[in-house]
Amino acid sequence: MSDERARDAHFQHAAKALEAVLSVPAEQPRALSWVPRKEVLMLALRSGRVLAVEPSFGVRTLFDGPAEPVHLANWGDGVAVLAADGHLVLRDGAGAISEIDTGLRGESGLRVCEQQIAVIGEGAEGRRVRLYTGATLVQEVNVPDGAALGCREGAPVLARSVAEGLSVVPLGAELPEGPATNHMLRFTPGGWVVGVVEGGATLWKEGQPQTIRLLDTAPAALCHDGRTLALGTRGGVVALADVFAPPAQRGRPPRVEAHGAAVTALSFSTRGRWLATVGDNCRLWAY
Repeated sequence: MSDERARDAHFQHAAKALEAVLSVPAEQPRALSWVPRKEVLMLALRSGRVLAVEPSFGVRTLFDGPAEPVHLANWGDGVAVLAADGHLVLRDGAGAISEIDTGLRGESGLRVCEQQIAVIGEGAEGRRVRLYTGATLVQEVNVPDGAALGCREGAPVLARSVAEGLSVVPLGAELPEGPATNHMLRFTPGGWVVGVVEGGATLWKEGQPQTIRLLDTAPAALCHDGRTLALGTRGGVVALADVFAPPAQRGRPPRVEAHGAAVTALSFSTRGRWLATVGDNCRLWAY
């Protein structure tokens, strides 16, 4: 599908595999997150502007957040945006804005657990997790390198991958020692953890890990039924893989030339069959 058709399309039914539906008219997108149980995409731009994108109704500006956003998360009608410099902006359902300097930078992460906001990153004394209720810091934990932040059953948890395997523990519990593997870990729907390396992604849940192979992989995201994994490459390719397909098929997932620059973010909607991707622009896909 040409860029022009993708830009002008409204809905396209009976999509095959991965099909472009809409190019969002927004400059320099950086972070994205679907609102739970709604077909609304939150999109943060490099300038700091945060947009709400509804495939059937268009795009509207919500508020101006921090410049250079790297993570965006939702809870109910609230939005949290974390910038590369550790600046965190919270907007509640009534539109009230709170700002926090977390002091955490580098390889960071942002999670909403019930009504608490958890942030992981590099502080002055090493890698740390800081847990906030509103703008109030309520807990701070030192964590080893390679640790990733997630949320399970409304509580923050940590994951770390070493040569012996992956461990997931509650916030504050000890993680396994030893050198971390090269996986960039992310928690996904359904209790999975996905670890991304340059040659593809590995999924852990129960039993043997599932591996999807795709050269030059950067981000990955799992859909909410746990069956389809989206991978993006530094060359602008997006691929969809059936997690439960035989190994030979997982090594050759169907792919499309999605962007003219590296894919930096992917997210599946929690309802329907939408995939949002960010590269040189933001696009919505039916799959």
